[in-house]
Amino acid sequence: MTRARILVADLQAAVRLPVARLKKLARAVIEGEKLRAGDLSIAFVDRATMRKANRRFLRHDYDTDVLAFPLEAPMLGEIVISTDYAVKEAGTRGLAVLEEVSRYLIHGILHLAGYDDHSPSKKRIMWARQERYLKACGWLKLEGGANVSNRRRG
Repeated sequence: MTRARILVADLQAAVRLPVARLKKLARAVIEGEKLRAGDLSIAFVDRATMRKANRRFLRHDYDTDVLAFPLEAPMLGEIVISTDYAVKEAGTRGLAVLEEVSRYLIHGILHLAGYDDHSPSKKRIMWARQERYLKACGWLKLEGGANVSNRRRG
């Protein structure tokens, strides 16, 4: 069996992304969830791009953290992550930005695996799983100082 490719498009300027480590995290979640073989596309975008995508595909006219789109083979799906949203949330919650970005990546893959967070009980299940992956992959409590680059916009 051929190993799926994880394709990353970094279309933002808020955060320096450790792409190899994020791919490793994505692969761990894909394997942990025993998802079907297929390539995964991940786009890291700014707030304006995320809002446009949310409006276009979901008809929601607001900013959001992550969107996940299951696709037909040979693609597993596409995940779109707002790094601007991650910077804002990480600051509000006192977390490292890359921890928050990683949380969004895991969350998106769990959506591709069939999890949803539309009810309180399903949300608890999904979020508990998401936090277990973060902990298992060593992404909790990252040092915050080096995670936001000086490329961050005001």
